[in-house]
Order: sequence, then structure tokens, then C-alpha cells
Amino acid sequence: MFQLDFNEIIIRVIAFLIAIAVHEGAHAYTAHWLGDPTPEREGRLTLNPLKHVDPIGFLMILFGPFGWARPVTTNPAMYKGSRRIGILLVAAMGPIANFLLAAVVALLYKSLSGMMFTNAHTAAILSSLFTTMIMINVALFVFNLLPLYPLDGEKILRSLVPLRHLGFFYKMETYGPFILLLIVFIPVLGRTILWPPILGLMRLFLF
Repeated sequence: MFQLDFNEIIIRVIAFLIAIAVHEGAHAYTAHWLGDPTPEREGRLTLNPLKHVDPIGFLMILFGPFGWARPVTTNPAMYKGSRRIGILLVAAMGPIANFLLAAVVALLYKSLSGMMFTNAHTAAILSSLFTTMIMINVALFVFNLLPLYPLDGEKILRSLVPLRHLGFFYKMETYGPFILLLIVFIPVLGRTILWPPILGLMRLFLF
């Protein structure tokens, strides 16, 4: 895990900071649009990545298999209109923002790939930055859509099922984090659950 060179570390830092700023910013701005003042009051209504960084999650993205940001706190009781629809929108906009960012970076990457760079080192760094940004955003999109607490996918699913089934989700809150750790740290589970959609989207964006 300590074999990363300096350029790769810098590239991963930049890509991760941009990805979490877009993801958490999307949650915050959506909640604000729905009438919840909590993100603005807590200083999260911004795309400044430093406002969204979790120190341990930041280190994990550098040296571990995954990382995370500091979740945006929202108050669904303040949402205008249907609370369940509000929860759905706020939860969904984080992964959607990562997907859209990956698509934009992929288009930019393809547009620049035909350009001639006089410095091969510069071309290699830009290529690595673009592909890393696409990979991290795709991974965040897929991972956060897993229907497990405390991820966005669980909130999305919870807001869609009939109210009579909500008790199941309350019971699963205890087990969700442990299941996520198993998926991340047991390679066969990660390869089975996460990698097929991640690789499929990477092929879509890069080829």
C-alpha cells in the first residue's frame, strides 16, 4: 500500500476531493432547495471539499480500498412537500452528481485525447487524472447505491417501499455497516457485487 508514487498520490487526492465535494454538495444544495436550512447553518452549502472531508476517510482513499466524506446533516421535517419524496431526492442527488461528473470528465478526456502534447509526462499525468476521476466517481456512484444503511441507496429504497415495510429497514440499521465492511474487505464479495457494475460503467465512459 506504500508503493504509490508522489504523482499518483496527488492525483488521487485531487480526484477524491472533487468527487466528495460534488457528492456532498449535491446533498446539501438539494436539501436547501427543499427548504431545509441545516446544511447552510452547518457550513455545508458549498463545493469547498475541505468542508466535507472526513480525516480517516481521506486517509483510507489514499492507502486503503475505499474512503468516505463527512455526511451532510439534513432535517427531513423541514422539507417542503412530501417528506418521503424529499428524502428520496436528497439521497439520490449525491450518486447522480458523481455519475454526471464521471460523464463530463469522460467527454473532456475523449476531447483532449486527440490533442498533441509536446510533453509526454504532462500527457501521462492528465490521462491518469482523468481516468482516476472517472474511476472514483463511478465507484462512489455504485457503492452509494447499495441498499444498505447508512448509504444513499438504503434511503432511496426506504422512501419507495410501502410504509408497512419500514420496520425491516429499522432492524437492518444494526447490520448494514457490518455488511458493508464484509463487502469491502472480503475480495470475493467486492469482485462479485461491486466490480461488475463499476467495470461496466468504466467501459461505457472510456470506450
